[in-house]
Amino acid sequence: MSLIPYPNVPPLPGVPAINRNSAGYVGAALNIAAQLLPNNLFGTKWAITDASGNLALVPDSFVNFEYKNERKIPNYPVEGGSFSNYNKVAMPFDCRCVVTCSGNGSMSKQGFLAAIQNYLDSLILLTISTPDASYPNLNLVHVDYRREARQGATLLLVQLWFQEIRIAQKSTAPNTAEPSGSVTVDTGQVSPVPPSAAQNNNILGQKDAINFGVINPSSWD
Repeated sequence: MSLIPYPNVPPLPGVPAINRNSAGYVGAALNIAAQLLPNNLFGTKWAITDASGNLALVPDSFVNFEYKNERKIPNYPVEGGSFSNYNKVAMPFDCRCVVTCSGNGSMSKQGFLAAIQNYLDSLILLTISTPDASYPNLNLVHVDYRREARQGATLLLVQLWFQEIRIAQKSTAPNTAEPSGSVTVDTGQVSPVPPSAAQNNNILGQKDAINFGVINPSSWD
């Protein structure tokens, strides 16, 4: 029995009649409602996954999340000392988040730090899923963590910085029936090569024709 006396509520107009023993009924109603409601109704989904959708890092909680995206507008000088703008270039976006790991969740502290170091040293692409949007093609570029007395000396507070990786489009070659049918395109300087036998015969034939007066060199002008 509680030591705090129940307040004496007078039966006045507008005052609802509350049963003194209604606490048990309220608790039972909340218990039934919790079983009927979906598990993720009031929860939010945060995850760091790989390209296959598997969980890459499983922190205990997400403390903070930041998203940064910007565009660059180039400019060039014009007459009169003025400048003009052209085009608009999209820069890779950044995602920064602060997560915690106590070692009592899905990952131990040693395993959590080892996984972070692995993703930091590799080119593996990750995806951060938030309740608002998902951010794919991210690579981990910065890590720092600390422990604070006010949040528990055993709690890891890790800051992760991710940067978007732009995936270049694959080059496509022209479709030809035979490899020999492909068009030859010179894209640089061509190194000299020895002439073939047919080219030598052609050059010698032209030289003999000039010597015998068949071809007049002055007609080449």
